[in-house]
Amino acid sequence: MASYDPAEDEEEEEEYVDSDYPDPSDIDSTDEPGLDVCPYCRKMITEEAERCHHCGKYLSAEDAPLSKPAWFVIAVIVTLAVIALVWIF
Repeated sequence: MASYDPAEDEEEEEEYVDSDYPDPSDIDSTDEPGLDVCPYCRKMITEEAERCHHCGKYLSAEDAPLSKPAWFVIAVIVTLAVIALVWIF
């Protein structure tokens, strides 16, 4: 039978622990997103954010979804109906 040597366990454990963490030379400061200030509520948000998670506003018009007011949709439908009635009669 083999005898138990606690020193062998410690060496194996150290190798396992060292391999769990990245090498400090591999870590770059650009790995984490930077912070920016929301132009509306002035709270800190990430640079990649399309929308502020504090106030809910979109940071640029390109990111905001297109929304048509209800009156605009109704006006278009009424206009098309009037054109169709004039064209028929």
